[in-house]
Amino acid sequence: MHLLERRWAYMNRRTKAPLVRLWDKEFRFIARVENLDKWDWEELATEDGEANITFSGKANDWLREIITYQIGDDEDIHLTIDPDPDKPHDFRTRWGGKVMVIEDDEEAGKAAVTTLKCISNRRHLKGIYLAANPIFPMEVQLPKMFLWGGPTVTTCATAMFFNCIRLFTLNGFFPVPRNIFAPETWLQNLSPLNWPVQIMPVAGLFDQSRWCTIGSRWKDAHTVLSPVMKDAGVICRAYTWLPGDPAPYTMFGPELAEILKPTRACVILSFEDKSGVTGPTGTMLDGAINLFAATLDDLITETLIPIDADHDGEVDPFFRKLLLVSPKPPPFVYRDIGFGNIRRRKLRIYKSRATDIIVGGKSPQWVNQAITFAIRYGISQLAQVIMGVEAAGVEGLDNLYQGQLDDVFLAFMRYVNPLRSAKAGSYAFREYFKNPGGTAYVINAIQELAAGDFEMKAYRSMKFDVGDGQPYILGEDFWLGDRVSAEIRGVVYTDQIMAIKGEGDRTTAGRPTVSFGDDSRDEDPVARGFRTIGNVANFAALLAGSGDLF
Repeated sequence: MHLLERRWAYMNRRTKAPLVRLWDKEFRFIARVENLDKWDWEELATEDGEANITFSGKANDWLREIITYQIGDDEDIHLTIDPDPDKPHDFRTRWGGKVMVIEDDEEAGKAAVTTLKCISNRRHLKGIYLAANPIFPMEVQLPKMFLWGGPTVTTCATAMFFNCIRLFTLNGFFPVPRNIFAPETWLQNLSPLNWPVQIMPVAGLFDQSRWCTIGSRWKDAHTVLSPVMKDAGVICRAYTWLPGDPAPYTMFGPELAEILKPTRACVILSFEDKSGVTGPTGTMLDGAINLFAATLDDLITETLIPIDADHDGEVDPFFRKLLLVSPKPPPFVYRDIGFGNIRRRKLRIYKSRATDIIVGGKSPQWVNQAITFAIRYGISQLAQVIMGVEAAGVEGLDNLYQGQLDDVFLAFMRYVNPLRSAKAGSYAFREYFKNPGGTAYVINAIQELAAGDFEMKAYRSMKFDVGDGQPYILGEDFWLGDRVSAEIRGVVYTDQIMAIKGEGDRTTAGRPTVSFGDDSRDEDPVARGFRTIGNVANFAALLAGSGDLF
C-alpha cells in the first residue's frame, strides 16, 4: 500500500518548469531564465542533443541586452537545464550545452522575441581529435598512428585522457600558449581537476565492457569511437558539473572523492557500459570472452542456427549464453499499449526487396593467370608442331594473347536464398547487384553475398515513447542508455533508451518523454564479425610489423 501511495503522489504532483540558467565563457553565473514562452531540450545516446529557449516581453529586456550586446559575438555562452528545479545539484540528470545561435526578432507593435538555439556538451567529442602521438608536438608525430585496445570503456576513456593532456596541460608549454596574453593561464591546467573538459575515471581491472581496438591519425573522437561503442553497447554521457554539486568521482570511495572534486565548473565525458552484459569473472577478462563469443555468434549462430525462440526478431545468442556473457533481461518492462503505459508505439515492416544476390565483375586472379598460361603455352606448342622444327620468329607467337579472356570465366557469383524466395512468391523482385566491380569466388565475395542478402531481406522495427512515472521514474529507475523492454502481443522487445526529451510553454510543463528502439536496420552480423576479425588482425599486424606505424 505504501508503494501505491508513493506512486499516486508522484503521478499527481504538480510538474514544475525546469531550472534554466545562463553562464558566461568561463562558466560564471549570468542569470536564471524565467517566464519562458516555450522551451524544449533533448539528450541523445549516440549524437549531440539540442535545446531551444524562447522568451519575450519587457520583463526580459535586461537579459536580451546582456546576451545580444554586452557579451561579444566571439564569447561563448553556456546554458544548463535542470529538469527538476527542486534538485538543482543533480548533475547526472542536468542538460548542459552551449548557445550556438541567438535570434532576436523585433516587430513593430509586438514584444521582442528572443530564441536561444543550443547544442549539448557532447559536441566536445567531435571537437577533440585523437592525435597520432598526443604527447609530442604536432610537428613531430612518431609513431604515425595512435593505437589502443582493451575493454571499450577503458580504451575510450584512456584515448580521450591522453588527448586532453595534449589540449589542456601541454598547451601551456608548446609551441605557443593558446592564451598567449594571459600568462596566469599557462600553468593552471597542470592538474586534470582543473581542466574545463574532464574524463570520468575508470576502474580498468573491473571493466567488463567488450574488448575493442582503435587506431587514429588525427580523426575526431566521435568518428573513431562511435563504431566500437555501438558494438559494445557503450555510450558517452557529457555531464555538466557545477561547484556545489556532489563529488562526481565516486569510484574512489566517498572520502577520496571529496578530495578529488573538480576545482572549477567542467564538462565530464563519461563512457558507460549499458550493454547489460556481466560475465563469470567480474573482471576485464569478461570483455575478452564477450568479444570472442559475440564474433562466433555473428559468423556461426546468425547463419547456421538462427533460432529466435522469443520471437522478438533477433537471433538468440548461443555462444554468449554458453560462455555466460549474454545480455541479462532488464527489470523494467512496459506492457502492451492497449493495457499498459506506452504512450506511443510505431511499428514499421519492411518487405523483401530482392531474392537473388549477385556479386563480382572480375575473375579471381588465379583464373586469369591459369587461362593466360594455358593459351600461351598452347600457342607455343602449336607452333612447334606445325613447323616441325625450331624456326626463327616462332618464339613470339604466344604474345598474340594479351588477356582477351580476362574476367570472362568465374567473373560473377549468384546466391538465391531458398527460404526467402519461397516465402516471397512468384512475383518477387528478383535480382540485386551488391557492389559491382568486385571479384567473384574469393572470401570477400562471400561476405558481400551475405551482406546483400541481409540488406534485401524483410524486417520489422519498433519504436516506443513512454512517459515519466508510468510506472517507472526517470532519473531514479533508469536514464539515458539504460536497457528497457516493452511487450506487444506477448512478445517482449528490448533496447537501449536512445533519447530523452522535455518540452513546455507558459501554461504547461510536461514530464519528459523517453524513446527507445529505432526504425533503422542493424548492421549485418556476418559483416560485423569479419570487421571485428579484421580490426584485431590489423591491430596485431601493426604492432608486430610496424609497417605503417613508424
